[in-house]
Amino acid sequence: MSTRRQLFIAFLLAIAGVSAAITIISLPPQADQQENIVKPLSVQYIQVKPERRRMDVRSQGRVMAQTEIDLVTGVSGNIVKVSPQFVSGGFFKKGDLLVSIDPAEYDLRVAQAQARVMEAQYQLTREEAEAEQAHDEWQQLGQGDPNPLSLRIPQLKEKRAKLAAEQEELRNARLLRQRTDIRAPFNGRVRNKEIGLGQYIDEGRILGRIYSSDMAEVRLPISTQELAFINIPDLLNQNQATPKTTVQLTANYQGQQQTWLGHIVRSEGVIDQDTGMIIVIAQVADPFGLTILNNQAVDEKSPTAILPVGLFVEATIEGRWFDDLVVLPSGALHKDQYVVIIDPENRLRFRSVVVFKREREQVIIKGGLNEGERILTAGFHHPVEEMEVTPAEFIR
Repeated sequence: MSTRRQLFIAFLLAIAGVSAAITIISLPPQADQQENIVKPLSVQYIQVKPERRRMDVRSQGRVMAQTEIDLVTGVSGNIVKVSPQFVSGGFFKKGDLLVSIDPAEYDLRVAQAQARVMEAQYQLTREEAEAEQAHDEWQQLGQGDPNPLSLRIPQLKEKRAKLAAEQEELRNARLLRQRTDIRAPFNGRVRNKEIGLGQYIDEGRILGRIYSSDMAEVRLPISTQELAFINIPDLLNQNQATPKTTVQLTANYQGQQQTWLGHIVRSEGVIDQDTGMIIVIAQVADPFGLTILNNQAVDEKSPTAILPVGLFVEATIEGRWFDDLVVLPSGALHKDQYVVIIDPENRLRFRSVVVFKREREQVIIKGGLNEGERILTAGFHHPVEEMEVTPAEFIR
């Protein structure tokens, strides 16, 4: 290509570029002018509705017998009889003969003590006759005041003391004889047996361990704050008649959820230094359902299933009724004492409240809120005073 032609093409391109630049400068592109509008943040709220509420208290504990003791023998000897009920898990009634020890030695002691009492009684009768004779003889002589020895008064006191001592020995011998028959001190059940038929045992030997079957107890720890929610007999005015506080016990037993009803009867009265909790005692009558088995009259609240000793149970203690309480989700409480109000202009306001009780998923407010106010429940974690929001009602 010739030089002249190349110059001509370059000239045309330069003219086209200049024309395009002039056109762009004179006619700039028209961009859409859009206003950047920020919408208020969407949040959820719950409306304040004060209500009357029963403040039940929840706890847990392990079932134990009201009375549990070691059965101990008071005499020594060979065991000649063991009751069929005296086995691990066996039931017995108060007064039932559980174990018998050979009584031959103790029968002999009773017989010997009886003979000594008869001998002492004879000696006393004889001494009384001699004392009466000495008194008559002194009256006939009439020589001044009689000497006590002359009237056999010391001898008479000795014989009376001897008789009293022998009578006590007889009572002791009979008591030892009675102890050869070990009887049940209450209605109960055997936890374990430690002796067998024909075994020789010493005085003070433990025969086994037994516990009462009439009443079961559960030790339930509660916080000192929760004491305000329930009635405990020994923490109230003793002159004030108060209804029994009901407690519902639940546990998975025999393959299904079982329920038993009992009552709070007392507290242990001491606050644990490690946990800061106080122990209250719940009692359940007839935990093994023996009254039902015996076809006796039974209270409608008696347990329908066996409540075994050692079972771990959950407890719901019936609480007192309180008015004007507001229940909020736990997330509605900030810094343990504030909630956020959404005012009529949809702006956030902080409000100090009185917290009555905290639970895992909710918090109960006693004061600081008015009916109908909207409480922020969800939307963001760090609300700002007077921030405008778009509220939406929280669905529980």
